[in-house]
Amino acid sequence: VNYIGMMGSKRKIKNIFDALLADGINEELLKKVHTPIGIEIEAETPEEIAISIAAEIIKVKNQLNSSR
Repeated sequence: VNYIGMMGSKRKIKNIFDALLADGINEELLKKVHTPIGIEIEAETPEEIAISIAAEIIKVKNQLNSSR
């Protein structure tokens, strides 16, 4: 998987990551999760949030392709 993102407040994400670490999930894996999900475009509507997420996925894909 080349892209995993997570929506949520900083507090919620921290709580989930803390629980995953307590369950033995490797911290290096959690560092690969894009939080907050999407690129910063000051999105407000669900449609704008979807576009910011799609843009970040495209950015990650293109970075992977250029490094090959």
